[in-house]
Amino acid sequence: MQYTGFSATREIDTFLIWDDARDLDDFRRGLELFDVGGQNWAYADVAGNIAYFTSAELPVREDLQAGGVNGLPPFFIRNGTGGNEWLPVQHPQPGQAIPYEILPPEEMPHTVNPPAGFFVNGNNDPIGTTLDNNPLNQLRPGGGIFYLNPGYDGIRGGRITELIRDELAGDGTVSFDDMQRIQADTGLVDAQFFVPHVLRALRNAFRSDDPTLRALARDRGVVEATARLALWSRRTPTGIPEGYDGRDPQGRLLPPSQLEVANSVAATIYAVWRGQFIRNVIDARLAPFGVPVPDGQLSLTGLKQLLETFEQTQGVGASGIDFFAVDGVPDAADRRDVLLLRSLDGALDKLAGPDFQAAFGGSTDQGDYRWGRLHRVVMDHPLDGALNIPPAAGAFPPPLADLPGIPTDGGFDTVDASSHDARADASNDFMFGSGPANRFVGEPRAPGRVVAESSLPGGTSGVPGERFYVNLLPRWLTNDTFPLRQDVDDDLGA
Repeated sequence: MQYTGFSATREIDTFLIWDDARDLDDFRRGLELFDVGGQNWAYADVAGNIAYFTSAELPVREDLQAGGVNGLPPFFIRNGTGGNEWLPVQHPQPGQAIPYEILPPEEMPHTVNPPAGFFVNGNNDPIGTTLDNNPLNQLRPGGGIFYLNPGYDGIRGGRITELIRDELAGDGTVSFDDMQRIQADTGLVDAQFFVPHVLRALRNAFRSDDPTLRALARDRGVVEATARLALWSRRTPTGIPEGYDGRDPQGRLLPPSQLEVANSVAATIYAVWRGQFIRNVIDARLAPFGVPVPDGQLSLTGLKQLLETFEQTQGVGASGIDFFAVDGVPDAADRRDVLLLRSLDGALDKLAGPDFQAAFGGSTDQGDYRWGRLHRVVMDHPLDGALNIPPAAGAFPPPLADLPGIPTDGGFDTVDASSHDARADASNDFMFGSGPANRFVGEPRAPGRVVAESSLPGGTSGVPGERFYVNLLPRWLTNDTFPLRQDVDDDLGA
């Protein structure tokens, strides 16, 4: 095994330098000593400068530098017998700790005062090396393959970018309040792409001569579910009185509106469809080869690529695998549409079946499929389940008597981080245990003056029974914030 952290490194020095930093040069000097742990750093100062940097010492592999791949690519376990080792250091970089060649700072993703006036990071691909589904076809400036990572969580970053551009298209600015609304967004970006394909598949099915596809068009449940998806806002409200939603004021729950209920049902149907579509297209085609399936994010990237390039590829990947294969259906477009609609039919069977019995009691009424019955958060305590939240030692009982966790809006890779397994297909598979640890918005306004607000998922005390144990949790669940004191003389009412 090889790991950059096996060397002595100096990350603490980074923060000691930043504690006294006065400008961007000081920030860069501190960043040189953050040697291990890939991080995304955002910089802003009162002079109006903004910047984004990635950190970590990223080794250069001998085979990639020679322009090829020796054996398995670097995102798999490599053979360790030579030919694809890390190169010894030849061009030491400022502050370098490890004894291997690393990418120089100018090749690491970064931007200073970008022309657009903003940058976005949500663990997305910062410079687009994987957007074509191939992380190994970029070249370094002096030669060799430029490799950073096999894939990224691009959905949240894409949604944030979209929302910022919408704000700029209005009055040309993004305010403090605008940024807080963006942080609280629960729209599903993948649904914006995939739902139109489902709708188009049903339209094609009505006109098709293929009996398998025509049968799906005659399925009442499929037609009803497709109509719900067509009217859906792509947002994910809980749709239940016990659910915490961003529209609820200061942690106080409001009854859901009819529109919220409708959007909630559509969110449930789509989320279960997503898992069935991944299983029917990606997992089923890879199973005969005995290879591990990609994670949810990479699976969706692959599905998007297959649909976007369908006219050219007919659903056949670079591997030669026909991912839209369906026995007895000769036409490639019909096979694609069969799998889009068959996944929807399978999702409805799942929702009415034993896997969702705990949430929906076997109901076949699509109006019962409320998102808040599935999407629930539990903050696990490492020492004792009785200290999980809920129940928080009795301080925060479960809102639902028959299901664990706290129902809340959000979903897979929403900006308001609340993701779950993309392949989820049972009542408790949509639960999650992490989210924004510090929902922070800050605005530098003058030297020594930063106005900031945040929200914390719990309280400032970890002792059950104390006043500040979970007192902040309700407002965190509804995306409400409190002002942060930056200095002992701060006026928090300002």
